Amino acid sequence: MKDRYVVAECPRCHTLLVADARYKSKTCPKCGSRIPIDSLKVIQTARDSREARMILSEAKARRGGVGPKMI
Repeated sequence: MKDRYVVAECPRCHTLLVADARYKSKTCPKCGSRIPIDSLKVIQTARDSREARMILSEAKARRGGVGPKMI
C-alpha cells in the first residue's frame, strides 16, 4: 500500500504541515500559500492521518528543542 499522507515543510514560511497525497495541492495553515504537493519538501510519509499527525508532532518537538508532549 502506498503512503497516502506526507509530512512536509511549506517552501514559503517553513511551517511543518500534513498533506493528503491524493490531492494536487495544499494550502499552508500559517501563510495561506497554495502549494503543489510535488513541490513540498517532504520530511516523511505516512499510511494514515493518525501516523502523519504523530510524525508531525515529533518533528515540531525536535524543531522546537522540546521533547514530545506526554498525554
